[in-house]
Amino acid sequence: MALAPIAQNRNDPSPYLAGEHRMDAKNKIRTAVVDHLVRCIDGAEAIQEPFGHVYLENVFPNEIYQKMLNGLPSPDVYARAADRHYGNGQHVRSMYALSKTGLAELSASEQQFWGAMASALTAEDVKRAMFRKLSADLSFRYGVPEEQAPQLSGHSRPTLYRETEGFEIPPHPDTRKKVITMHFYLPADDSQLDLGTALYRRKLLAWPFGGWQHRFEKVKQFPFQPNSAYAFVVNNKITRKSWHGREQLPAGAGVRNTLLNTFYEDARDDYLNYAA
Repeated sequence: MALAPIAQNRNDPSPYLAGEHRMDAKNKIRTAVVDHLVRCIDGAEAIQEPFGHVYLENVFPNEIYQKMLNGLPSPDVYARAADRHYGNGQHVRSMYALSKTGLAELSASEQQFWGAMASALTAEDVKRAMFRKLSADLSFRYGVPEEQAPQLSGHSRPTLYRETEGFEIPPHPDTRKKVITMHFYLPADDSQLDLGTALYRRKLLAWPFGGWQHRFEKVKQFPFQPNSAYAFVVNNKITRKSWHGREQLPAGAGVRNTLLNTFYEDARDDYLNYAA
């Protein structure tokens, strides 16, 4: 998918492009991302089957998305995500936490950009917009009226991920420590559209033997397209489970770059109060 050029005029909604503004570059980026993302979330449709979720397109201003792609940290600084993510004789999933500790390891220019992004993604306005959009499933999980959903506890931890050929994660509902899983896709073009995450439903009468593919049916799969994202409420109850996963990345898949911005019930200091 060709990314449209930025329209630089007085009506452009991205304030970091307007030279007359005197905010420093970091605050301009943060403001632009928060404003753009909140509008994107507010304008999206919340879908209830197989469980509450939303798919978002054009989630970041185009110029900032290009900066994200061009400014991804070197693969050498990513850490192993987990020992279970191992295939083809090597680890196939690595991560870089955009925490204050992680940012401190980057160059000055990287710290400025990714610090602004982390500050935006952990902004209260973004959290409230996301919780408001998925209020139906939050109401089900926590037993509160939908209008109270935006006031529920939620603290995001933005983290970059790299996944390569052989990566697979069977359907799982996510830990109850998480409230909402929000996952941004970072491909450069449309060549990886089939690498998206899928939502599943468990087959009621399936035999508990063999591969997981025999026990689950795929309900939908999000296209892995540039500047898109999906999000869902984590439910792990008998009557509702947020089953999601990813079939094994095939040979020639390339790198699957993403950014997880998962909201947890508990706050963690390393992801709070990013310096302006």
